[in-house]
Amino acid sequence: MKNNILIFLFVLVFSSCGNTENNLSKKADRIHRKILTVDMHCDTPLNLVGSDFDPGKRNNEGCVDFPRMIEGGLDSEFFAIFISQGARNDTAYQNAHKTALEMFEAIHKSLEKNSALAELALTPDDALKIKKKKKRAIFICLENGYPIGRNLDRIREYYDLGARYITLCHSGNNDICDSSNDPKGPENYGLSPFGEEVVKKMNETGMIVDVSHISDESFFDVLKVSKA
Repeated sequence: MKNNILIFLFVLVFSSCGNTENNLSKKADRIHRKILTVDMHCDTPLNLVGSDFDPGKRNNEGCVDFPRMIEGGLDSEFFAIFISQGARNDTAYQNAHKTALEMFEAIHKSLEKNSALAELALTPDDALKIKKKKKRAIFICLENGYPIGRNLDRIREYYDLGARYITLCHSGNNDICDSSNDPKGPENYGLSPFGEEVVKKMNETGMIVDVSHISDESFFDVLKVSKA
């Protein structure tokens, strides 16, 4: 009799745990579907230039496309324009800028092609409106301020093309600031004088200053300089 009671209690406890987990999972799914879910970075744009990659189709390469966003309940994504750190001279800056413009164009063309699935978002309100249309909201960002070169006007140019944040640097130091993992070590010991102007210009333009990848000193300099 005691054994039967113990077995009954064992089954009751574990079935109750299973029901609780199932209920929590359903509740989490309801919340997930109700709120606006945003991922702040993906490298899908790297696949858009010089290939036949179509984010409107489910792909075996890359991590993000519109069908998989729908399947996963991801409402909004930041498509990152990534230009790796290179030489720091006028020719290299012009080439980096040219590549950035090509990636902007590729993103816009892919959104035009897949207008039934996704739209460009420029503000949080845009993303909410696009979600109500049952489409994916796509923001644009720049990962690495390298294409800016030494030209502050490019910040406004990128903003007008849809970019809403810029990561100041990536895996190497640049003319804006020091990276957290440049093998040569710090160069500016934080933001450079030009980097301070970049942060101010981004504030003025309404661009988010992304501090990923930058050194600790650069991070604290951004906090001092930024007024946004």
